[in-house]
Amino acid sequence: MDNILYSGFIGPKAENIEALRILLNKVLDHQRTWRQSFFIEDDSLYKNFKNDFSSIEKELDLFLQKYNSNTPFFHPRYSAQMLKDTTLPTIIGYLAFMLTNPNNHAYEGGPVTTDMEMAVVSWLKNMIGYKQGWGHLTSGGSLANTEALWAIRDYYKSGTVYFSEVSHYSWKRICSILRIPQYEEVNVDKNFRMDLNQLEEKLEHNPALAVIANFGSTGTGSVDDIEGLLQLKNKYDFHLHVDAAYGGFLRTIILDEKGAVIPYKETLPISDYAYKQMFLLNESDSITIDPHKQGLISYGAGAVLYKNEELRSVILNTAPYTYHQLDKPNIGMFSFEGSRPGAMAAACYLTYKVFPLNNVGVGKVAYNSLKASKEFYNMIEDSDGFKNLHHPDLDLNCFYVNSDLRSATVHNEYVINLYKQLSVEAKNPEFILSKFVMTPELSRRILPNLENSSNENVIALRSVFMKHWNGLDENRYIKMLVYTLNRKLSEIKI
Repeated sequence: MDNILYSGFIGPKAENIEALRILLNKVLDHQRTWRQSFFIEDDSLYKNFKNDFSSIEKELDLFLQKYNSNTPFFHPRYSAQMLKDTTLPTIIGYLAFMLTNPNNHAYEGGPVTTDMEMAVVSWLKNMIGYKQGWGHLTSGGSLANTEALWAIRDYYKSGTVYFSEVSHYSWKRICSILRIPQYEEVNVDKNFRMDLNQLEEKLEHNPALAVIANFGSTGTGSVDDIEGLLQLKNKYDFHLHVDAAYGGFLRTIILDEKGAVIPYKETLPISDYAYKQMFLLNESDSITIDPHKQGLISYGAGAVLYKNEELRSVILNTAPYTYHQLDKPNIGMFSFEGSRPGAMAAACYLTYKVFPLNNVGVGKVAYNSLKASKEFYNMIEDSDGFKNLHHPDLDLNCFYVNSDLRSATVHNEYVINLYKQLSVEAKNPEFILSKFVMTPELSRRILPNLENSSNENVIALRSVFMKHWNGLDENRYIKMLVYTLNRKLSEIKI
């Protein structure tokens, strides 16, 4: 399976583009044969058709010129946001069924792709460790979170929703959309994990409707203490939803080919703490996971899973013009979304046939991403010019210019100078990073020795090492990045 790290992707230099061309032609040949097999007694409508595609070709040429301005999201030199090289099975799987445009809102709209979606959901439940329950694909994590909280609200009726201050920005919006007035943010500790002591203080005064735990926060990749949250859940009886949109698929690194959890060992590129939280994901009541992040799928694929299937009953919807095959799964009856592309379910299905959800498939890819993150952390630790903002729980690293005895103003000047050279704001950046902005109050907890009398936001540099390329070839691109950072820093005059 090592070869899949190379053969499963187009590659940074389009190394497998000819293989993709062959696979695409196979799909198109099959499409032609399949279409021609129906109603063979019918004459063609195209008997007098003039074969002229000049207008399409003209517009395509103009269209592709716009493509040239696109950012090289696929490349290991890009680590700014949660983007990675699309797999060949994802491209092929999506295209094959996009050509017939199935709609997975009802079984009749996409019988084959609905069955594929149910298979994918079964694999996802096994990956998380749910032995029962229900779920489906969504257009993304925010939609999955919205539906989950909608179902939780209508099932349990009352209580406060708690989430940490570094949780995804959508949670506040979701509470507003769902007219949930009682929600509270909980502070985080120095590792950007929810402060469970403060949470318990809040629970003592205001019972919870739900507590939202992060398994891979968007800003820093932090993982909340699920073990500790489960202890509080036993004491205060609340619904525990895990927002694992980013990190959920990383659980594949601890699953063997039979789906059994492997014991923790030092060779795993994660801490014992992160391993424990991965192990305990199956104890959550519901979970959001995004195939379009660590699950190797292109954007447009989220997922929500419920351990208790009864949760879906409170959001049941019917219509007189559809959902007629009641002995088959009609996903739209129990989902926030109506129309959903069956092609995305097909892309997930084919991808997870090629990259199974264990440590020789998706987990093999994830392993190299985590390994690269760990290498970068260690190199920053050994650097005189930089410091790590935190110890990464997953594969997302935040760091800053060594700011001992400096003010927040000087600290930010150094970081912004580097950011402007190594980001999408630069004309020809050698690497493309992003930044993480902390409020003054949060920065005082994370960097207590940084003088900030001016009450400024404090900025750190941020890299998302979700591309497995960074962990290959003896971490070549990680070493190049650190070298570039040190060189750029030495050139700054403030």
